[in-house]
Amino acid sequence: MGKCVLVTGGAGFIGSHITDRLAESGNEVIVADDLSTGKKENINPAAKFYELDVSDFNAVRHIFERHRIDYVIHEAAKINLNVMLEDPFSDVRSSIISTINLLKCSAEVNVTKFIYASSVAVYGKPSKLPAAENDELKPVYSYGIVKKCAEDYVRYFSGNYGLNYSILRYANVYGPRQPVYGEVGVIAIYTDKVLKGEPLVIFGDGNHLRDYIYIDDVVDVTLKVLYSGDRETFNIGRGAGVSVNTVFGNFQHCLGKKIEFLNKPERVGELGSFFTDSGKAERLLGWKASAGTEEGIKRTIDYYRDFDARE
Repeated sequence: MGKCVLVTGGAGFIGSHITDRLAESGNEVIVADDLSTGKKENINPAAKFYELDVSDFNAVRHIFERHRIDYVIHEAAKINLNVMLEDPFSDVRSSIISTINLLKCSAEVNVTKFIYASSVAVYGKPSKLPAAENDELKPVYSYGIVKKCAEDYVRYFSGNYGLNYSILRYANVYGPRQPVYGEVGVIAIYTDKVLKGEPLVIFGDGNHLRDYIYIDDVVDVTLKVLYSGDRETFNIGRGAGVSVNTVFGNFQHCLGKKIEFLNKPERVGELGSFFTDSGKAERLLGWKASAGTEEGIKRTIDYYRDFDARE
């Protein structure tokens, strides 16, 4: 029998994919999203939709009063568009206040589990690579600081109110529906540009490493922790660093032609290379990312080609 699952940010990139999979499996899905970055057309038609800001406690409580929520998957967060234009007040509302609101309501009704979508931004610039879950957290930017604080509140509600949880520190997630703006999501930005016939931009020498993970793998592990990984924190990445130069090469190979590029100076605030140690998820959850970067890029390009053809 299906469960009732509340997905915050369910109109967004990751949340909408999670909602689709939950609905396909026969679960009752409740979506809460303020549509500030999400899109209404992303919401699965089988889901019950509430347009609201989860930093509004009364609005959140209203959902819990109307539905018997079994699980909460908290994906809602503001996207960090530019590290030089951060808004800590907005970050606190979207990542800390919203999380406390949901945790309080979840504890009051004794939900089966609370799943928090955190980020590898909590590590900041790690002293060693790959970064493991028990390494020191030294976030550099506001987005990472509030994610770390929200994680602490998840553990606080677990210790003081018995709330079951899993925390997932997502690496660089990419794939269909990822928004194309700001300085986030190089694969989404590259996909948009190649389909428009525009040159791609490589900042600096292009050798900085990132841990890119395809959306389907992220959905797989997020749903897996509904029933496993209790009271644990996991890195969710491929566990391998891939350079922007390699990503550029993947695009050329997928398209079967040379692509023009522009080389620009390194961006201000660049943290250097980063990738995760994802062995804990493999050991405790039996999960490992399956899609390689080139395969994921091909799927992403194909999706947007088909999407453009439908428009």
